Amino acid sequence: MTYADRYGETGEQMGNWARQHRGWLWGSGCVLAVLVIVAFSVRAPVKQWWLAREACGGELTGADLETVRAGVRLGAEEESFDEERGGYHCVLTSDKGKVVVAVDAYPGGRDRDEELSFVARSYPPHAVLPGGLPGFETEHSLVYLMPECPARSEGASGEDRRLLVGTWAYFAKSPAEKAAMLRIAVRLTNAVTEKLGCGGEPLPAPKDGAVPDTGGHVPLAEAKGTACDALATTRVPAEGRGGRVRIAFADGGVVGRCTLYAPAADGERTARSDGEPLGRPVVELTGWRGDWGTGLPASSWGPDMPPEDTGATWRPALNESRAWAVAECGGEQAGFAAHWGEGYPHRAEGEKPEPPTAAERKERSALLSTYVTAFAKDQVRRGNCTGLRLPNGP
Repeated sequence: MTYADRYGETGEQMGNWARQHRGWLWGSGCVLAVLVIVAFSVRAPVKQWWLAREACGGELTGADLETVRAGVRLGAEEESFDEERGGYHCVLTSDKGKVVVAVDAYPGGRDRDEELSFVARSYPPHAVLPGGLPGFETEHSLVYLMPECPARSEGASGEDRRLLVGTWAYFAKSPAEKAAMLRIAVRLTNAVTEKLGCGGEPLPAPKDGAVPDTGGHVPLAEAKGTACDALATTRVPAEGRGGRVRIAFADGGVVGRCTLYAPAADGERTARSDGEPLGRPVVELTGWRGDWGTGLPASSWGPDMPPEDTGATWRPALNESRAWAVAECGGEQAGFAAHWGEGYPHRAEGEKPEPPTAAERKERSALLSTYVTAFAKDQVRRGNCTGLRLPNGP
């Protein structure tokens, strides 16, 4: 049945009605078009507001997210939580699929140790955190924190008292963005520990404007008396003489780093934060406190970690590439490492890239043993630590 049959109207009658109401129909069409345009114009801001409000359990709201977004439009959010295993993941992405903020939590046990193994191989401390926060930042704006979680400890000895929480803010580059990133990392970490019922003290919020510290650079002689004193008071390779030392240590922190750079040569690409050139890194010293190296397998011995699976107890170690000393600081394990800078020792120009001789290996081991001994003794004194164990000589 047609409309006309149903209501008894002819096509002519319908046409007359349309002509009589043409103005009304035109106006209605315009109103409908305006409403559609308004709906689409409102939809985008509402989506942005909703994503910022809902992402990561609502912990990303406020000025900090606006700061690390740097004007980037949001696209999607995802969150998952494994209450039984203690794993947590959330990510907020842009409309181009780039990560804006991502957080991953790893409980004690295999998941955490696997991630720690990756950290050890790939991310030695690039920047230390202020206020004694238990962690560091990598060179890719990834903040690792290890908050206490005694309620979920595994094993009678409670060796897994801490979680590992990584927070990444891809767009954080400026000091303001770095400060916001650090506040987000602490806030999300505290939210995760509360969600898991860890029972430990929440991490303190960073002071206003506090950022991860990549350290300052001083001439080698001026490192004497600092946390990197060992480099100024021991014999360094000829290439490092007259160089500069990068000092990245935070009071009360769990990690620290000293790097001796050779004097800059023509064409050197490494630069300080102020743009001044540096030579290649010659020697690196790092300090680790807490669970950062527990249970790492032999294959994971990166530049800063022990070379074998030592279980819950670290042991000293030494070869021609790396040295490792251990102690106990504040009831937690502490490790002190010395290793050569990337690509060092270098062969002189024109020499064949042959493996080191037995005499060279012995000399390198002796130097690393000297560095780690001086460094560990100084750090133990500064940290009021006990039970220092040094590697055997070469």
